[in-house]
Amino acid sequence: RSDRNTMWVATRRGRLFVSKNADAANAADVAFTRIDSASTPTRFISGVVVDRNDSNHAWVSFSGYDAYAAAAGTATGHVFEVTYNPASGTATWKDISANIGDQPITDITADHTTGDLYIGTDFGVLRMAKGTATWRMAAPGLPPVAVYGLTVSPAARTLYAATHGRGIWRLRLQ
Repeated sequence: RSDRNTMWVATRRGRLFVSKNADAANAADVAFTRIDSASTPTRFISGVVVDRNDSNHAWVSFSGYDAYAAAAGTATGHVFEVTYNPASGTATWKDISANIGDQPITDITADHTTGDLYIGTDFGVLRMAKGTATWRMAAPGLPPVAVYGLTVSPAARTLYAATHGRGIWRLRLQ
């Protein structure tokens, strides 16, 4: 949040770019470095959440199914932790999809207070608590429907989940 120079940009074909001079006075001077590779999925990037403490660190979610990617001989995975190295212009990608199964991820957000991650899926909201390596249902009572938007309000300690056809739900965070 305090780094107004850095911007992460994604495409529907799985390309990911980082700019370290996004606030240049002249828009034509803004430069982007492409950081995806042949070993990353080529599916729609459904969300990017940048670490508030490190603008070179983000979590990225992908929509689509691994089964189709594997059949086409392309990379698989749904959720990644990405660390960009501005000195080399490259990034390291860590697949943290773990136990979510082969399902499209529709959004991703982070609770920057606790370090927990949340993902929206076609079947509800999953949470990966900081320091763990598995995804679990975010909370009982949230509807098992497609969730297309997630937002954490740090001041209110609330996660908002926008669903398809079931309204917006909220979850009080600890």
